[in-house]
Amino acid sequence: MKNQPEWWDPYSCQPYTMKSEEKPRSGMGNVWEYTKVAVSNLVGLPAITYQTLALQKQPANLPASEFVGLSIAPDEEYKSALIEMVDELGVKQLLMRIPSWDVNDLDRYVAFLELFPRNEFVINILQSRDSVNNLNEWQQQVAKIIRATQHITKTYWIGNAVNRTKWGCVHSGQALDLQVAVEELRGEFPGLKLLGSSIIDFEPLLSWRTLWNFRKFQIEGNAALLYVNRRHSPYGTQYGVFDLENKLRLAKAMTKLSNRCDDSLWITETNWPLLDTKPYTPNSGNPTRTVDEETQAKYLKWYYQIAWQTGWVDRVYWWQLINPGYGLVDHRQGSLRKMPSYYAFKDIIGGELSLVPDR
Repeated sequence: MKNQPEWWDPYSCQPYTMKSEEKPRSGMGNVWEYTKVAVSNLVGLPAITYQTLALQKQPANLPASEFVGLSIAPDEEYKSALIEMVDELGVKQLLMRIPSWDVNDLDRYVAFLELFPRNEFVINILQSRDSVNNLNEWQQQVAKIIRATQHITKTYWIGNAVNRTKWGCVHSGQALDLQVAVEELRGEFPGLKLLGSSIIDFEPLLSWRTLWNFRKFQIEGNAALLYVNRRHSPYGTQYGVFDLENKLRLAKAMTKLSNRCDDSLWITETNWPLLDTKPYTPNSGNPTRTVDEETQAKYLKWYYQIAWQTGWVDRVYWWQLINPGYGLVDHRQGSLRKMPSYYAFKDIIGGELSLVPDR
């Protein structure tokens, strides 16, 4: 991003972690929203339980070209290399972020998107703390982004990591406010395909709140940022039960039951941060949350294979192509080094989705 605000970490491509004194204090709005989260989950629990247990696996009837996605970011220095690597990998589905606060630089983003005429794009529109505090401005910014890019795509993922305060939302009600504001733009932009929910990690209580409610919006897909690196392997469990497959099972059950979302589950972000790559990943010194390059490549394959074999997921995007902390390519030495995960990703697109992961 060219115009980076002071709270943005350009290395890890996310807001800096907020200090305790910077976090908004809890008020009655928070308490009321937490009550809604609790009530909606109590009401939904029987149906969610039944739907989760009833789901059957069936390998996705999707070719790798439709299932496997990759995030990329504008980079003037490596522009030609980006085009070459996307072509070499054979990836068709691309995702790119456009920050709402960067709308005055849209020409640069559009020029970058137009470098890939043979690819299909999802655009992730990022929110900020200002977006939550000024919904009219947020709506106008989103409209500008759609207006500038509608000749390239009709698919927009609204918001990112809305369950993390550093991204702007203090509670899930504010995330729903952002989605409602964008819903009002459909009259101006017919044919929009909107992805939402945008919950990062495995937080099913908040996921259900964003998928089942009585706010005035409808989304065409559940965008889940389903990272599992804190369990190390895709086979590692959370709460003793939820490995990657069972997390996907629950996410799919909730998506099917949602009254605000079509029955379509997208994993819009995942990766494994790499050990000893600070400042590009904040947790690079923690061996329980980070891996070496060979292990990252292995887990990448497992993740895609497991998700594809369930038949519950429409697409999985790896975040992202160039980043030494969690991507496929390391650029720290002034040149591009393709890491093992780069070739693992290429193998997946080349037809290894049908293989059973070798543990």
